[in-house]
Amino acid sequence: MLSADLLGAPLEELEFLARSPNRVRVLDALTEGPVGRYELEDATGVSRATLGRILDDFGDRGWVREDDRSYETTQLGRYVAREFGTLLERFEPVPALNDVARWFPEAGFDFDLGRLAGATVVRSTRSNALAPTAHISKRIREADRVRLVTYSVLPDVMEVCWRGAVEDDLEIESALDEGAVEGFGTDPELVERAMELFRTEGSEVYLCHGDVPSSVFVVDDLVLLCLSGGEGAPLAVIETDDAAVRSWAEATIDEHCEAGERLDPSLFTP
Repeated sequence: MLSADLLGAPLEELEFLARSPNRVRVLDALTEGPVGRYELEDATGVSRATLGRILDDFGDRGWVREDDRSYETTQLGRYVAREFGTLLERFEPVPALNDVARWFPEAGFDFDLGRLAGATVVRSTRSNALAPTAHISKRIREADRVRLVTYSVLPDVMEVCWRGAVEDDLEIESALDEGAVEGFGTDPELVERAMELFRTEGSEVYLCHGDVPSSVFVVDDLVLLCLSGGEGAPLAVIETDDAAVRSWAEATIDEHCEAGERLDPSLFTP
């Protein structure tokens, strides 16, 4: 728990910067070295009057010093700029994740969410409820290799995998839990395509008996995290090419494949 001291003066300093993008811009520009007021105006787009007030405030705090009509950050100013910049970078993924966090698996993801900075979030909308599924299908259609672990079968994604493996030499390695296998149901066409897919030379399919909290795809160098709140089709997909997330995803799929057993296509009866 944060101490009362941290919620006092340190928080006030964070608020001082956070409530003014102009202050953040000026402080960042000053870290580049000695710079005059006119150059600061050009670099930041801050008006002369506002810039004067900001420089005065920074000077009062000991963040900036003036020498021969040029300004630069002090050691303290550089520290503040660096730490505040780090905080902003750490918060970069938060706005995009706010709307979809409620669909995360209950235990969350076992990697630093800061690695999702710059990630693409595709979510279902009122006018396009299948946008996440369509995005997965599009990525697979363009891929050479797909690995995945899932607890549900998405017919559209299944068809793209089947077509890619049978017609275009798509390599597929997948771990399906028992619920996903049961999801093939009694649809003769779906079952027939599943059998053909599972028998394809470039396809390896494993039946895993453990808990699969979320569906994860590694499509070439991209990771697709499916968010569905534990219910069927994804309500959102997070796409990232971050190396740490990809390492986590590969390890997660490896774990389920190694703990599972190679799926016998004869289990399916069209």
